[in-house]
Amino acid sequence: MKKFSKILVGLLVVVCIVEGFFLYRAYAIPSTTLQTARKINRIEQIIDKYYKGSVKKSELEDCTYKGLVAGLGDVYSTYYSEDDFKELEQSTSGVYYGVGIYLTQDIKTGIITVVKPVKGSPADGSGLKKGDILTKVGNYKLKTSDALDDIVKKIKGAEGTKVKLTFTRNQTSKTYTFTRQSIENPTVETKMLQDKVGYLQITEFDEVTVSQFRSGLKSLKKQGAKKLIIDLRDNPGGLLTSVVDIAGQILPKGTIVYTEDKNGNKKYYKDTKNEQLDMPLCVLVNGNSASAAEILSGAIKDDKAGTLVGETTFGKGIVQGFFEVGDGSYVKLTYSSYYTPAGHNIHKKGIKPDVEVKDNTKTKADEQLNKALSILQEK
Repeated sequence: MKKFSKILVGLLVVVCIVEGFFLYRAYAIPSTTLQTARKINRIEQIIDKYYKGSVKKSELEDCTYKGLVAGLGDVYSTYYSEDDFKELEQSTSGVYYGVGIYLTQDIKTGIITVVKPVKGSPADGSGLKKGDILTKVGNYKLKTSDALDDIVKKIKGAEGTKVKLTFTRNQTSKTYTFTRQSIENPTVETKMLQDKVGYLQITEFDEVTVSQFRSGLKSLKKQGAKKLIIDLRDNPGGLLTSVVDIAGQILPKGTIVYTEDKNGNKKYYKDTKNEQLDMPLCVLVNGNSASAAEILSGAIKDDKAGTLVGETTFGKGIVQGFFEVGDGSYVKLTYSSYYTPAGHNIHKKGIKPDVEVKDNTKTKADEQLNKALSILQEK
């Protein structure tokens, strides 16, 4: 599959045919593995004998595998069943069936909040605002231990079906009923600002983002844009391939980012095209600009291709890969760290903007955007 680097891992058994007989080369199974298998089997027997409720064997198995990966203590590593992985593929393609709400999760508290509704979606015009806290999906009450991916899975569903979502704002709760529909995620939004400044916001890096970015930039130039602001605030990241392609439309030839795995092996992602942004650039960032958004920010800052304005970014300098188990399921694991072109690893540090400006939530003005405009006026 194009979107993910998949490495087939598993136990290999060598089979040879000698004079009509199958010979198997056996591999020793660690005693701890046998003990674990026996314990799981014993727990299943106890459940079968004593548990009063209904039992779904497939869910027990999935939770067992999820628990194994969760034992790593890494919030970014997880197990995906075959169905889960198909849903993930759909979401990263940029087209899905849902209600159209950008959500984000505080990694420390586990609280899930609204970033904004998607234009033209069922949630558009509902009155939901940035910061509204999601507390219930249908009758399910959210727990701080819930993963954002699992909650999004509950929100999505078949086209035409309904889902109730409850949000809290200022300790007041309100329940909305939405009808799910097909949504192509508009990850890029553009508009013209004063003094021939084009504004281009990237909300996340999906498959569709590359073409949307190219179209958006082309449209702004047609409208007379001579300077550009790229807004990466609240962008949680996305596909590495997408951000590398977009960086290639902005930066001169050279390294955009490189990764290093546990064995010290490095992989360089370079721009080999002759494309380069031909206008002054400011990039808006904040504490929710993470992962792929930081790759783009870091490359622009290191190459001095633009001015970063706002607040220090989130600080996710690690990369996850999808590894096929062999039955259609996958394990997502943190397998490398990434470094900016100048060799900086920003994990748990973030990227400090060139010009630091805090957003004052008590005012209607966008102080960070206004600062970027004033910087570009001098260019």
